[in-house]
Amino acid sequence: MSSLEDEPDQLDEQLTYCTQDLFLSTEYIEWRKALRSFSAGEWHLLTASLAIKNSPTGVFLEFGETIYSSLVFSYIEAPDYTESQMLMVQFTMPGSMWHCLVWHCPEHN
Repeated sequence: MSSLEDEPDQLDEQLTYCTQDLFLSTEYIEWRKALRSFSAGEWHLLTASLAIKNSPTGVFLEFGETIYSSLVFSYIEAPDYTESQMLMVQFTMPGSMWHCLVWHCPEHN
């Protein structure tokens, strides 16, 4: 049986699914509300940020240490932030081609 690390396309799909779930599942609402407590324009370790906000980390830990220890996110305000209140949240893993981009409005959790 092969692992997700041996199947890059499957790994990318699973990472994207789990990342998008951060913005859909009520389990992560406190993390979403607190996004702006992390410095804008800087990279933050995803699992550490989830733990700080008492949000579940298990789904990401299941990917294994090689992956969860390098999974990072950053956000910036949208160009029309004054009107839209939207943040562009980007997720990536250094050393891989995988990335995920989510437009998020913290006011509408």
